[in-house]
Amino acid sequence: MPNTYITTNRIYQIGIIDEDPQFSDDLMRYILNDKQFSSCLHSANLRNAMQLLYNTSSLNPDLLLLDICLTEIQKEDTIKTLKQIKPEMLIVILTKDENKHLIKAAFDRGADGYLQKSENFSSIYHKILNMLLYGQPVVSQHIFRYMVFRNDLPQPAVKEKLTKKEKEVAQMVLEGLSHKEIAARLHLSLNTIQYHMKNIYFKLDIKTKTELFKMHFHKI
Repeated sequence: MPNTYITTNRIYQIGIIDEDPQFSDDLMRYILNDKQFSSCLHSANLRNAMQLLYNTSSLNPDLLLLDICLTEIQKEDTIKTLKQIKPEMLIVILTKDENKHLIKAAFDRGADGYLQKSENFSSIYHKILNMLLYGQPVVSQHIFRYMVFRNDLPQPAVKEKLTKKEKEVAQMVLEGLSHKEIAARLHLSLNTIQYHMKNIYFKLDIKTKTELFKMHFHKI
């Protein structure tokens, strides 16, 4: 059972579209052990699920777990269409595929996260919980490593460029470190790290860590 360390009064609506009923059933059952979550969509058929979302105004998942292949992403613009149907819905790709071109295509078309099915249910659960509660990026660890080995942090076209220290803080955020962990590593106060984060958000014209992650990934 998930070890939920923070509870809220809100119930988060979760949807899943996956052709593997055994996997999706087991994962959803695990997630729903936390009473902060409720299942509002559970389908093995992508087209049927999209039609249901389009035709049902009261069906509003906070987050959709989506198993999808490269062909569907590139040729049918599935993610873009889903975002047009439900603009506020977070979409996290959940797949066995590790193809970096698939990952980039997913983010280019509006995906908010990318997880591998090889991750254990506890890891998947905590990552989507952190995304909903704190806006943390949802991504498998090997993708983080792939990103952070690249040194081309995004630079805004108009606003002031990031300072060396701000780049350092942003890089650690991309590695998945919390503000407290960054403060400890850099021997700075938590208030100083929060100040740097405010400057990073302002200069890059973003509001969340997820936006920072997606902006960086688009540079690949």
